[in-house]
Amino acid sequence: MGSTVLVGAAASNLFSDGASGSVIDVKEHGAVGDGETDDTKSLQKAIDAARGTGGIVFFPPGTYLTRTLTLYSRVHLRGSGGDATTLKLRAGANSAVIESDGYAKLAGTRSDDGITLFSVRDLAVDGNKQQNPHGGYGLRIYGYGYELTEVIVFNCRNDGVVSEWGPTAALPTGQQMESRLSAVRARENDGHGFHFAGPHDSLFLNCLASQNGGAGFRLAGESHGTFMVNCHAWGLRQDLSFDLAAPALGCVNCYADLNGGVGVRISRNDCRWMSGFVLGYNHPQEIGVQFAPATQADEPAGCVVDTRIVNCGTAAVDFGGDRGASIVRASVWQPGAADEQGRHIPGSGRGWMGKPARTTQVEIIQELGNPEKNLVVSPAFDLRTQATPSPPDDGSVRVFAREANGKTQLCALFPNGAVRVISTEP
Repeated sequence: MGSTVLVGAAASNLFSDGASGSVIDVKEHGAVGDGETDDTKSLQKAIDAARGTGGIVFFPPGTYLTRTLTLYSRVHLRGSGGDATTLKLRAGANSAVIESDGYAKLAGTRSDDGITLFSVRDLAVDGNKQQNPHGGYGLRIYGYGYELTEVIVFNCRNDGVVSEWGPTAALPTGQQMESRLSAVRARENDGHGFHFAGPHDSLFLNCLASQNGGAGFRLAGESHGTFMVNCHAWGLRQDLSFDLAAPALGCVNCYADLNGGVGVRISRNDCRWMSGFVLGYNHPQEIGVQFAPATQADEPAGCVVDTRIVNCGTAAVDFGGDRGASIVRASVWQPGAADEQGRHIPGSGRGWMGKPARTTQVEIIQELGNPEKNLVVSPAFDLRTQATPSPPDDGSVRVFAREANGKTQLCALFPNGAVRVISTEP
């Protein structure tokens, strides 16, 4: 009674990622799944049965009460869908629901050890924080080359999903280092929804973080090079949607939705927030995109922000920690916050605050439908001296710099070829 072979539609669903062979059913190892029986031993026995050669451990519909389950390399946990299969932390366990083998000794070591080539999909993980007041996580992983798909992690006393692995130099020969998280949802956890510190060069696709006590997505540690596409963070109690605290992170078409706090916080070099949307609630303490000081004196720098920002009560962009060489392009609508009587709070609804670094290029355009509020800032716009360029098109003026008699001149060139000197270096 160690395994069973599924055929037809069931096999097609379980092996949709390319795996094939026998499937270990947790109920054949004694699991009940009634939400009342402690199924820990039965579930771990099923996982252990797949450890030697690798394989799929299948969870039929049900709620499986459990303490920590240890996951190994090449073991793949498969539920019957997030609305059908739930792994629920037993009262008083105060631990993680699923934890990778050796996590406790590896966390924080930057080791190249850890499990690999495993996956979890099509199930929900309930941290049962009401009955675990002293701690509890959904998944805690130290490993690489894994996949999480269609997983719901909720109600944890601490973080929902925690992942960590070693530095770039730890790359194993012939193995992939990336993890892939697709359609994973972390909600109503007291810590971060996702606390991702590696492996680097990973991929988040269509993931959702909502109503968490910490950040929706916190990417830090060795997560550099990770790419996020179509991810969404929102919540009334989630004060930070995207915390980009590792170098070279990329976010494309992501959505930060907040009510107070910060939408996107950038504190490391070379991060990118492109084609996204940041939506506030006109809360008096609310910033759309924030450049925050990092541990290194020259960070964050070299970042690219190209986005739409709406209704962030304090300011659309905070340049307080900007260290330069970045490009910020934002179209914003900032009516400002209101007091309890509905009156506009003076100084709120700014397009930007703080001082951009000299080498940062900035273009912030406030709603075009309100011309008197338009704001374009380019604090690092330098014109290099050159020969007189060709005339501009009709109805235009070309501004350029040239050198005359050893001094730099700022000039305007008109369509008829006329040049007017605006200013000459003293």
